[in-house]
Amino acid sequence: MPHILIFLLGAAAAGLTKVVGPILRPVVKGVVKTGIKIGREVQELAAEVSEDLQDVAAEAASELEETPKRRTAKAKAN
Repeated sequence: MPHILIFLLGAAAAGLTKVVGPILRPVVKGVVKTGIKIGREVQELAAEVSEDLQDVAAEAASELEETPKRRTAKAKAN
């Protein structure tokens, strides 16, 4: 008996999908499009943050390289 019930529920769902499907399709498509847009915006934001971090890292490395040169120059001046 449970197999028949499952079959009937599946048949009802299939029939309901044929009726409701065309109505829900634009809604689902809108949700997917919004997800794609958000994904693209997140990628752009991540690229900007990555670029900013690379700039900060380059500045820090540059400062670290300059520090020993300044110490050497001060030591030679004294």
